[in-house]
Amino acid sequence: MKRLAVAVLAAGTMAVAPALAASGIDIVTHGVPGSVPACLACHGLDGAGRPGGGIPRIGGLDAAYMRQQFANAVSGARGNTVMVAIAKALDPDAMTAVTDYYARQNPPAVAEDAPADAIARGQRIAEHGVWSRGVPSCTLCHGAAGMGIGTHFPRLNGQVASYIQTQLKDWQAGTRRGDPMGLMAGIARKLTKADIADVAAYFAALPRLPALPAAVPAGEGQVGEGQAGEGQAGEGQAGSASGEGFVPPPDNAIPHGPFGDMVRLGLRIFDDPQRYAADYTGNSLQCRNCHLDAGRLANSAPLWAAYVAYPAWRAKNGHVNSFAERLQGCFRYSLNGKAPPLGDRTLLAVESYAYFLATGAPTRTEMKGRGYPTPDKPAMPMDARRGATVYAARCALCHGEDGQGQKTAAGAPGFPPLWGAQSFNWGAGMADIRNAAGFIKANMPLSQGGSLSGQEAWDLAMFIDTRERPQDPRFAGSVEETRAKYHEHGMSMYGQTMNGVVLGSAPLPPGH
Repeated sequence: MKRLAVAVLAAGTMAVAPALAASGIDIVTHGVPGSVPACLACHGLDGAGRPGGGIPRIGGLDAAYMRQQFANAVSGARGNTVMVAIAKALDPDAMTAVTDYYARQNPPAVAEDAPADAIARGQRIAEHGVWSRGVPSCTLCHGAAGMGIGTHFPRLNGQVASYIQTQLKDWQAGTRRGDPMGLMAGIARKLTKADIADVAAYFAALPRLPALPAAVPAGEGQVGEGQAGEGQAGEGQAGSASGEGFVPPPDNAIPHGPFGDMVRLGLRIFDDPQRYAADYTGNSLQCRNCHLDAGRLANSAPLWAAYVAYPAWRAKNGHVNSFAERLQGCFRYSLNGKAPPLGDRTLLAVESYAYFLATGAPTRTEMKGRGYPTPDKPAMPMDARRGATVYAARCALCHGEDGQGQKTAAGAPGFPPLWGAQSFNWGAGMADIRNAAGFIKANMPLSQGGSLSGQEAWDLAMFIDTRERPQDPRFAGSVEETRAKYHEHGMSMYGQTMNGVVLGSAPLPPGH
């Protein structure tokens, strides 16, 4: 908001006095005499904003988010002179009236020109991130198509490009603050000037773009000269024979033709199984929640390392499994659904995607980065009460105080639920405390992997895995019998008593 409209500045120095109670439309159209100018002078009646002045689109933003920005202006976390004066002049009732009014608006995006290649590269970063620099995809926090999630992650879809650029630069410079856990400041500092310009161009153009594919077709959306080091290796750079430093091929290397179509379908299923594999899913989790960077990221159970590890014996079902059988387990346990039959198009598509990611990977080799790295043994016994404290401080922002996650403003899956009816069931790998601790330590919070101590990771995993969730689909007639048969390995709380309740006994509805 650094470049607010000249109309406001021309209003001269305004007296800072509490505004009298008025309706939102009155303040938007007329302001408050003697203290607050009409909001439409800068933002427009419908909150569309103005690209020429860097005035943001505020129509359709979450009302609580806008009120928090007013509070940040008052506290000094946002230093725009004009907005500070306005924020201090509005009383709570007037502030609520204005923000509620603009939250109900849905203005069309204001047209801005940007090169097609910049928009395509912006899409790549927005949807896939630059994980080699610790930059997660924007949509993980701001929701599919940048539609926003909750109070802290605003809508970016249709936002003015120059405004997005200004804010990212302010986060970089430390002149904008107030981001919970320092998330945006940390991410912004990892972005290049080109990253910022291209991401801004993409989100500004998004409402006017045709429906975009989940994967960029071959030859389109190239990362650009000198950008192969962004975790998107070019052809022939898929990794060494030993698996050390393996880098999967980029999406733009997916070939044309029927095989490439199947690979792209696999990626779509991986990103959004509720849409592309609805017959086999039973909760609101997505594969990419636990396999970050769409199954590419090392130490986040990457698909390329899993693919070359099969066929293999699995104690979980007591026989040698093919990779397709391993995928069946993901649908049955993690997605709390039902296993697609062998040979089904859904399994074939995800297997094709994994096969593509494993291009050049060695077989029968323990590849570095496979699975989740187990943290060192904790100095103190794991404690769910300490874990609850860590959760409140570092996890509740995204996953909610109740652990049920958050949806986007459009109702699509956003941050995943960690327990309850819409989470993974008791048979899933994440219900094993060791797996959960490894994932947490290496990858959480997003963009801040490694920031938690090993003890915190173990305690947090213990807390999450002592919350109730859907029944193990291998249920053997009783909780006690099921525990004895499948959960006596020391890292499962299934069948144990927690706060007077036997875990696994809650009558949660089945996923499928």
